[in-house]
Amino acid sequence: MTDPQRTVADEPPPFLGTWKRVYTLVVIYLACVIGLFYWFTKSFAP
Repeated sequence: MTDPQRTVADEPPPFLGTWKRVYTLVVIYLACVIGLFYWFTKSFAP
């Protein structure tokens, strides 16, 4: 049987130190990509 008190801690990410920083970077990157596509669409629209 498994021990109910045993918990496995999440490993830290290989970069940036914490998962919160990784998720923040992903959200900022996504916002930049969306902004770039918006600008590209507005710039080249007929």
